[in-house]
Amino acid sequence: MNSSEYKKYHESFMQNNHGSNASHVFFCIFFTVQCSVLAAYKIRFISYRYAYEYLYIVLPLICAHTILSNYLNFLNIIVFLIVNYNIITTTNLSIAKTKLNQLNKFKNNRIQSISLLRGLTYLITVFCILAVDFKDFPRYLAKTENYGYSLMDTGVGLFVLMSGLVHKELAKNKYTDIIKGNLKFVTILLFLGVARFCSIKQLDYQEHVTEYGVHWNFFFTLAICKILSTILLYFIECSNSLSFVVLFVHELFLYLGLQGWVFGDSPRDSLISANREGVCSCLGYVALYLFAAHLKTELTNVAVTRHVIIWKLIKSTIIMWVVSYIINEFRPASRTLANASYCLYLETVLLTMELILYFVEVTQAEETDFNVPLILQHINTNGLSYFLAANLLTGSVNLTIRTLLASNIVTFIILNTYMILTTAFVVYINKRGIKL
Repeated sequence: MNSSEYKKYHESFMQNNHGSNASHVFFCIFFTVQCSVLAAYKIRFISYRYAYEYLYIVLPLICAHTILSNYLNFLNIIVFLIVNYNIITTTNLSIAKTKLNQLNKFKNNRIQSISLLRGLTYLITVFCILAVDFKDFPRYLAKTENYGYSLMDTGVGLFVLMSGLVHKELAKNKYTDIIKGNLKFVTILLFLGVARFCSIKQLDYQEHVTEYGVHWNFFFTLAICKILSTILLYFIECSNSLSFVVLFVHELFLYLGLQGWVFGDSPRDSLISANREGVCSCLGYVALYLFAAHLKTELTNVAVTRHVIIWKLIKSTIIMWVVSYIINEFRPASRTLANASYCLYLETVLLTMELILYFVEVTQAEETDFNVPLILQHINTNGLSYFLAANLLTGSVNLTIRTLLASNIVTFIILNTYMILTTAFVVYINKRGIKL
């Protein structure tokens, strides 16, 4: 097939996907979280840390979602048993109990479980944006068309949640500092959004219009979400209640006709209608950001003990799983709409993962027993640069190779080379003191 035919084939291959299910997506993420915990535990005793971490985190990520994708549950069980064996056999219960009764204070005021989760979000997303172009990456992991759950559907939502988890308290900063801090970040995102749109059109790169719209993309969503969330949090401090109010209003708009318009066949004859998927999902992502900002305030509360934090997380997680399941029965999850079911599910996943990682972090016998892997530290420090480099490399691969026609061994080699190069890049620029 010629270039035009291959482009149409590639675009048609990405369409009409209905994903998998909520539990499968959860265990896709849970597997890599477990691998990261395994790498983080007692990591200070390991030589050649980058190679060690790649073998424990990145390589399993690639294998579990390509050649071993049919054995995900088995892989989760194996890693779960190994992780728990290490923790149980090396943790002093009396010391762990003492640490749980201590005030919720951390060295350098830094919760390592948040850094680990944020780094993993970038890592998984970067892997997926290239892996999805290969046939070895199962279609049920790719983005869904209208409704459903899939691994790639969690990408933008988790990005927003991670942004909320590192949100700075506005009350502690001056008004001018708030503007300066956000203006730089938002300007970069808008620039990247415009650059992505122009490059796709200029290079005649394959695109999926019903994902965000004709001109809209991931970077515009992040920028608008950051702007709206910052404004709301500046005037209203109760981020938790505000999150659910925004989500309720968003769902009400969808129910009253917005949903039908987004999924309808009306012409894209204006800037808004041309980008209705991206524009109409913004309120849902704002709700996610506000929820994460609230979770951060809970996790950084130094006035309570750690076991109080854990009990709050346990209760919240149970409630959210139940509510998420019930809501999905009536209003199926949709990444395109960022509706209530989609947002509540991602909030539930975040709570569950943070509960696990927070518990592991605070119950170790020594302060240095749990360390964020170096690879994830570098990604967390310079995530936007890492993501941008990955997008450029993904485009280069797709422009030079017909990825959907690649064999299994070629796919495996390309994905590993890609992950090594992007990781080496972010490590290099961090050591050079370069940050976007």
